[in-house]
Amino acid sequence: MKIQLWSIGKENDHYINDGINIFQKRLKHYTDFELKLIPTVKQAANLAVPELKKQEGKMILDMLQPNDYLVALDERGKSLTTLQMAEFIQQRSNAGTRQIIILIGGAFGIDESVLQRAQLKLSLSALTFPHQLVRLIFVEQLYRAYTVLNNEKYHHQ
Repeated sequence: MKIQLWSIGKENDHYINDGINIFQKRLKHYTDFELKLIPTVKQAANLAVPELKKQEGKMILDMLQPNDYLVALDERGKSLTTLQMAEFIQQRSNAGTRQIIILIGGAFGIDESVLQRAQLKLSLSALTFPHQLVRLIFVEQLYRAYTVLNNEKYHHQ
């Protein structure tokens, strides 16, 4: 199963990249993982927020393949524990899911059209984090979930 983390926005700061690289290397032992940064819409600063979200949404929907399992990170989404996240990954693998796309939206969130396409809306926290930090947090949590599935010591229960 391939897992891609898509994020709309700018390149990561070096300290974020360093952290992501650590967990990407570790994830290679378990799954095919890729981080895909999606540039913001051209002339974004000149667009009203609803129009910006609409254009970002269209761009995302055009990139998705019909069989992609889309997980949208959204503040109103479902919260999972680490063990539930591991269980989710195992369930998707058992179901024969070929590719999971985890989406971090733009600065103003994810357009409703994309949220409707998502099979799962997931919240990492009730707190607000910078998008770059969310990338690092999610990659670490993905690694943690795989260590749980493999009964490794990284996650203490």
